[in-house]
Amino acid sequence: MNKKLISTIKYSIFFAIGILLIYLVFKDADLEKMYNDLKSADYKWMILSFVMGYAAYISRGYRWLQLLEPMGYKPKAINAINSVAITYFTNLALPRAGEVARATSLNQSEDIPVDKLLGTIVIERIIDMLFLLSLMILTVIIRYEDLISFFESAMSQEGVATSGEGSSFLIYFGITITALIFVAFLLRNSIKQTTIYDKIRAFLSGIKEGIKTVKHMKNKGAFIAHSFFIWIMYYLMVYVVFFAMPETSNLTVSDGVFIMAVGSLGMIAPVPGGIGAYHGAVMLGLFLLGIPKEIGLSFAVIVHTTQTLVAIISGPIAIFMTSIAKGKKMKLYNN
Repeated sequence: MNKKLISTIKYSIFFAIGILLIYLVFKDADLEKMYNDLKSADYKWMILSFVMGYAAYISRGYRWLQLLEPMGYKPKAINAINSVAITYFTNLALPRAGEVARATSLNQSEDIPVDKLLGTIVIERIIDMLFLLSLMILTVIIRYEDLISFFESAMSQEGVATSGEGSSFLIYFGITITALIFVAFLLRNSIKQTTIYDKIRAFLSGIKEGIKTVKHMKNKGAFIAHSFFIWIMYYLMVYVVFFAMPETSNLTVSDGVFIMAVGSLGMIAPVPGGIGAYHGAVMLGLFLLGIPKEIGLSFAVIVHTTQTLVAIISGPIAIFMTSIAKGKKMKLYNN
């Protein structure tokens, strides 16, 4: 079976899972009430969220320049930003394929080898994973009970936990992890021969190299500042939408952190654009904060649609601008 067929089957499965999740999330929803809720929402907050989403794209583009400069490459900022936009646009249809599209697009507009670009993108992903991990740790610190209730609810057949207690979950989770560590210790020699061990080792090595790269970067201050700005924008583009609906307008800054965290868990699911998974996670998170399911689902639709529109609008424009930049580069070579 060739790689192209395998990829087609894989993405078809991801898409099917996304459709199934959408069905499960929306099947019991009062669509007429949702329509009225969406119709009455204050869309100026949606526009602000849209702007913040694209601001994160711009910051990602400039952060990328900081990684490329030590290698001797100085691409135009607009080309880097357009490549970032193409990443998100591609990921809407083909999850995890955006990084390759990003490297390819900048290669087309600038004289930078694809392998070099992919290397910097890997470093970026590792840094972002560290930020995501930091977000989850922060959520555990400030909203421990809510996070435990979220996992209990997500794993319960009813979809909403009735006990509200996180202790039993934590005990079972701790026992499971301890047992897995013990088994792994006993089978450590055999595990070292497996492919997954090599991948974990390569991942940890990548984290080490990524931190080392940032440490020796000339403009590491700018890189760190852009990294924080990106994640602040991720937070604010969710938080400002609270004010779009009366039922969520009284939620707090801490609530925003919690919803961002559970929403991030939905977005990393291997489905196109996080469809279904994001909606379900945010709806459940808001339900645990006392927001009715229909309102929570409407909120998730607004946030997800807004950020999807950022990709849908900026992506084709970026592809068009990249093709123009590629044409100019080829014309320069021919002369």
